[in-house]
Amino acid sequence: MASNNSCDCLVVIGTGFMGASIAQAAKRRGIAQHVFGIDSRSAQQAISLGQIDAQAESIAQLPQLCLQFSSQEDRCAIAIVIASPVSTYGQIFSELSSLPSALKPHQSITWITDIGSTKSGVLRAANHLGSLASVFVSSHPMAGSEKHGPADARADLFQSARVLISRLPQSTNDVVAAVEGFWITLGGQPSLLPIEEHDELLAAISHLPHVVAYSLAGMLAGSPLGGAAQALHGGGLRDTTRIAASSAELWADIFLDNRERLLSAWSEWALHVEVMHQALEKNDRHALIEYLQQASQWRKGFL
Repeated sequence: MASNNSCDCLVVIGTGFMGASIAQAAKRRGIAQHVFGIDSRSAQQAISLGQIDAQAESIAQLPQLCLQFSSQEDRCAIAIVIASPVSTYGQIFSELSSLPSALKPHQSITWITDIGSTKSGVLRAANHLGSLASVFVSSHPMAGSEKHGPADARADLFQSARVLISRLPQSTNDVVAAVEGFWITLGGQPSLLPIEEHDELLAAISHLPHVVAYSLAGMLAGSPLGGAAQALHGGGLRDTTRIAASSAELWADIFLDNRERLLSAWSEWALHVEVMHQALEKNDRHALIEYLQQASQWRKGFL
């Protein structure tokens, strides 16, 4: 029998790096008796690595798959983590909405969460959830890597990681508590954030930094200095461009899904770049030091 932050069957939709890390962490911490994956590209690899127990070809197959691993007489609590690109949410949520009618009498969906980096798409797709909207709570673990795929997955990825939790108007308090408990068990530190505020904040603290990293790497990729920069770089370039090695497809979708808020943050950032540009152009050491000190002081205040 599952407790409020555990389940009998944990289903991870999308077993790339993040999804496989969630599955691996859940298995290591005993959150679920069985962990299943849905991903036509990587689920077989996740099985071979011991990250999931079995693969479902589709969401519609979940009731039958869970039945294979549990008794007809035992209650089966199913929890679902959506770890696929936000661009797939509309289709996934639509398929999930049909799941309750396919469940066996002893099966139930206890909670559903996602790990998307943007939430405007979640709000749009949530219209397709139907009765399952009450058991859905959105998540955004502030953890990740430039790595790809199950082979690079890490069970400790969420240790001490901040996890933003955003509820829908229909989300019940019990479901919010269960999803928070899930992330705490994985080592995370949940923080509640209104879903309407999520994308503006993330444009500034995550999406724009990725723009900076990609644009710097792109500049050097097309520069005569590019080869030397790769061979002779120091920590500054390595640290600043590390996230530019992330999945181009994933980040293109994130940028486009949060385009308006990202462009707004970009415009504000450009004003600050211009302040430094003007100080350099005018050889104004005082203005440059003043700006750098202000930025440095803010950075030293990181929690």
